[in-house]
Amino acid sequence: MMPPGIDELRTPIRMTSLRTKFIVFISVIIIAVCSGLSWYVVNQQAQFMAESLRSTGLRTIKNLAYNTRFPLIAKDTLSLERLSDGAMNAEEVVYVIMTDSKGTPLVSKSKGALGTGSQARMINAPLYPDEQIVQSLLADPQNDPVITAFKSKGQSTSSFRTSSPPWWNVGFIDQTELLYDFAVTVDRRAASDSLLGPLALEEQEDVGGLERSAQPQSTIHGVVQVGVSNETMIQQLNDIVWNIVLITFLIIALGIVATTLLANRIINPLRSLADVAKKVSAGDFSVSLEPTTRDEVGQLSITFNTMTKAIRDREQAISAQVATITKHANKLTTLNQTGSAIASHLDLNALLSTVLHLLVEKVGFTHMLLMLYDPERGLVHQAQTAGIPDELASHIQSLEILIQEDGSLHADLLFRGEAFLIPEIQTVSARLDPRIFPYIMQLGVTSFVCAPLKSQQNILGFIAADSTPEICTQEDLDLLITIANTVGVAIDNAKAYQQLEQLNITLEERVDERTQKLTEANEKLRELDQLKSAFVSIVSHELRTPMTSVKGLVENMLDGLTGELTDRQTFYLTRVRANVDRLTRMINDLLDLSRIEAGRMDFTPVSVSMPELIKEVIENLQAMATERGLSLALAPSQNVPLVRGDRDKMSQVLTNLVHNAIKFTPPCGLVNISIVQKVDQWVEVCVADTGCGIPDEELQTIFERFYRSPTGPLESKGAGLGLAITKNLVDLHGGQIWVASTEGKGSKFFITFPVAGHGYG
Repeated sequence: MMPPGIDELRTPIRMTSLRTKFIVFISVIIIAVCSGLSWYVVNQQAQFMAESLRSTGLRTIKNLAYNTRFPLIAKDTLSLERLSDGAMNAEEVVYVIMTDSKGTPLVSKSKGALGTGSQARMINAPLYPDEQIVQSLLADPQNDPVITAFKSKGQSTSSFRTSSPPWWNVGFIDQTELLYDFAVTVDRRAASDSLLGPLALEEQEDVGGLERSAQPQSTIHGVVQVGVSNETMIQQLNDIVWNIVLITFLIIALGIVATTLLANRIINPLRSLADVAKKVSAGDFSVSLEPTTRDEVGQLSITFNTMTKAIRDREQAISAQVATITKHANKLTTLNQTGSAIASHLDLNALLSTVLHLLVEKVGFTHMLLMLYDPERGLVHQAQTAGIPDELASHIQSLEILIQEDGSLHADLLFRGEAFLIPEIQTVSARLDPRIFPYIMQLGVTSFVCAPLKSQQNILGFIAADSTPEICTQEDLDLLITIANTVGVAIDNAKAYQQLEQLNITLEERVDERTQKLTEANEKLRELDQLKSAFVSIVSHELRTPMTSVKGLVENMLDGLTGELTDRQTFYLTRVRANVDRLTRMINDLLDLSRIEAGRMDFTPVSVSMPELIKEVIENLQAMATERGLSLALAPSQNVPLVRGDRDKMSQVLTNLVHNAIKFTPPCGLVNISIVQKVDQWVEVCVADTGCGIPDEELQTIFERFYRSPTGPLESKGAGLGLAITKNLVDLHGGQIWVASTEGKGSKFFITFPVAGHGYG
């Protein structure tokens, strides 16, 4: 089987080759380096030539200014022309102009403008600068030469000092001729002038000037102008540029050729290696690679050939194991499928049929036979077959073979749990049952294996198989034993499931019967509960009238209506009144409980001030607390909102809790009531006492009906209805009630009521 992703390896996505990438990368580097160096050389040469042109102009103008001072003073045109001719001999100088102090030209010489499309100058077309330059110098004399740049076919562009001329415009980009006009004034100079120095004639004039001091003297003798062209520099620079470009292209071409040769030297062996690797990945291990060099690439080729040979040898070894591995894989698959069949079948016959057919289809067994053992009857029966013709199979399935200790093969299988590999059936023909042996011979079986079906040391039957026409091997027996053990457990589970299913059916019938009885009993209990509630309600209602009469008569006697009483009579009557009050409370509790259970409790919600309601409860019970020597108080509270509820029911809740706290608190104790508003729109009331407390095991049961604590004081025990009624009334308001207590230190009962405007549930 081809490994996943091999097709992708065979047909890779088209992309740029490594050779192209290598050549392009090195070529780009060569081009970038050569271009950068060429540009740098041209730029440096241009700067050097521009500076040379500037130096020529400055040197020429300074020499003329120095040498023409006296001829300008004397207006000696012959000397001036001779000096001009000397300056015009310079190749870069295009014109020379000398003017007097009034701007009148004394000497003007020009080589002329360049002809159209020609490098020759036309004498008949003299080229001179703008006269405004002279006028500006005469108006504003300068000690340093003034340089003005202009194009030969245009107007003056701009004027610059010698310290900042436009020397960057060297002309190899713009081919238009650019002229630089160097102009300087010739004037009187001090003896320290470094440019011209003093002249003897000026010294004489200075001496004589003492006599002519009355007449004003001009300090400027004239202006000298020299025009310098960059045409020669442009031509030279262009020649240099073309030479450098040619050399650069030559170097780049040689570099690309060398890069291509080097790439071929490296990439071609790698490409051949890739082609061979592609064939190897496709399964062709007969290919090899011929080393062309002795470098690393050649060593890689040799190593690849060695690797290919090793893979070829390993492939042959792997191929030799494929059949074995496939066979084992089929067996493992069969075991897995057998396990799945066992897990998915609980019907015994379906399970056995599925397993046998899997063994025939997947493992290669020709015939399969499985029979179950009944130890009570001492025989094997319920035969299951696979790979056997239907006509023979029906006869075999009806067989019942008695198993005895007679040395037969079946006895060894089922009594001793032995497995057998029979390479030649004739050797055990005497040990086979005579009823089954003819069928074996009819099927042409010559060799078979058999194994007992075991589960928890119990033998449940046997399984047999053959590989006709091949001879069975120990490997077949091992596989059959493994499957037999698994099938034995499955048979045991299937039988257990059948028994469990039967038990479930019986259990369901019993549960239905008991449920019917419980339903009938529950109905009777419901009727009894209704009768009890009705009885309690009637009895309680009937008891209230005589109890009221008794209480009234006792109070009349205590008030002296029947005459003066002795102390003993007063004591007994007081005890009678207290017990009458106790009975009255118990009767009222029973009536309230019957109303709550019947759902007939009236509920009239109103807005109630909790502090005022608690004060009323305290006033009603203050006498009882004082009689028992207790302190009964309400803790200070501020801004407590109104609550929503039935005022009478809330008063009953508070009265029950405070009354209980008084009953279970010994003398000199304290009963304290506090009110807190919670953030979730509830008002919480806490009734705390310093009484006997409640044990932890009773905290969950004190709110149940008729529950009476076995640990509380005997004289404080009631009917066990007070807290149950209190909890029902609090639930009726949608609130909660809970208790926190420490035995011997007291208890705290908490209740919550909803703030008015936020409802209740």
